[in-house]
Amino acid sequence: MQFLIGRPDINRYMNALIDIVESMGGRVRFSTENRVSFKPDLTVTVPPVADQENLYALAHETGHLIDYIEGNLDYDMWISNRPYRINAEMKAWVNAYHLLKEMDAPLDQWEQHVQKKLFTYFQYEEVS
Repeated sequence: MQFLIGRPDINRYMNALIDIVESMGGRVRFSTENRVSFKPDLTVTVPPVADQENLYALAHETGHLIDYIEGNLDYDMWISNRPYRINAEMKAWVNAYHLLKEMDAPLDQWEQHVQKKLFTYFQYEEVS
């Protein structure tokens, strides 16, 4: 179990997601310097703070991991093809919702968080 700074109640859900990532052969890397991300080496990067925003981010990146492992995410297309990327991002949010709902995680800020993040996919042309 990882003991993250922040809310103990959220820490429990984040640890449940970490267990899911690890059960799929992935790993979670904590960083305050790098962006929240999923990489094809099965690494998910998130900040080491237990709050709702990072819980939702970890669930979303776990959603990408699920799609990648199941063969439903072409990483090169995700990087280079904007319509493909938007579709993949939407699918990762759907996966994230199912993961969080299944573990009965707090979803009181879910809709606002996802709307804010979805808007960014239409603002920026490239993924870094």
